[in-house]
Amino acid sequence: MTRDEFERNRRRFGDTVEAWPAPFRQQALAFMADEAGPADDPDAALDRLVLEATLIEGDDQALARKVLARIDSGPARSSLLPRFLLAPAGLAACAAAILVAVTLAGYQVARLQDDLQDSELLALASGARLSGSGGADMAADPAEEDSL
Repeated sequence: MTRDEFERNRRRFGDTVEAWPAPFRQQALAFMADEAGPADDPDAALDRLVLEATLIEGDDQALARKVLARIDSGPARSSLLPRFLLAPAGLAACAAAILVAVTLAGYQVARLQDDLQDSELLALASGARLSGSGGADMAADPAEEDSL
């Protein structure tokens, strides 16, 4: 609020600032506090703050009802799981679980591939013929093995 606005409101609403409408009253009190400057003693500044706090209009009962209704409504989310997953600890736990799952899947795939290579190496070491499908035609009879 400027000095001109303050003077205009004084002519319009009267000399008593406390009788002015609430928005103009608060601006006028703030303007008067700014003009008073540091020459005021701390007690006067505290009195002015208390006066401003009492002039603020509000319905305390309505605010209390809203707060109690919000408390009674309970949490907005019923599940703990989504809130946990969005937390940094939840993201780290999910990343660790995915890493373990991918590692185990990799070991399973590698083990299946190693079984095929092991049978081919065993066939090569025993001197058995390799079939066209990649598997070994291992002889069931040991006498047939010597014929090679």
